[in-house]
Amino acid sequence: LGDISYWLIIGIVLAGIITYVVPEDLVGSHLGGGLVSMLLALVVGIPLYICATASTPLAAVLIAKGMSPGAAFVFLLAGPATNAATITMVLKYLGRRSTGVYLASIAVCAVVGGLLLDMVYSYLDIDALSIVGSASDVMPEEVKTGFALLLLPLMAYGIYDHKKCGD
Repeated sequence: LGDISYWLIIGIVLAGIITYVVPEDLVGSHLGGGLVSMLLALVVGIPLYICATASTPLAAVLIAKGMSPGAAFVFLLAGPATNAATITMVLKYLGRRSTGVYLASIAVCAVVGGLLLDMVYSYLDIDALSIVGSASDVMPEEVKTGFALLLLPLMAYGIYDHKKCGD
């Protein structure tokens, strides 16, 4: 829990900031679907130094703001796999050609996967906005609060223990 707690908190805080600051029409108009939204998610995701744990809450809030599930998929796949630190290491140890092949492979797979995911959502007539956050509607408020109160000290201890051990 110590390994992911820090990043999960960062992701939740960033998701909260995006929820408050970013207007809904801005995300939907630029990342609402299609190849252009996938490429934009790819361009934003590739250089970000973000792990999958932190990017998951970000993707959820971006879908709630109007991003297509396919573009969110591209962001989730490309971001953690191609951040600046990873690109630097691949470049250093494998060279330019291998780095180019690595980036191109991830980009193509992410975009094709994103387009296919949007096609599935369209074919099945699924509205992503109606799904995001709906799981919390079926859980009683007391259970949600109880699990939050249980998770917070566990995360705090995980961060403390992780820092204490010097990992």
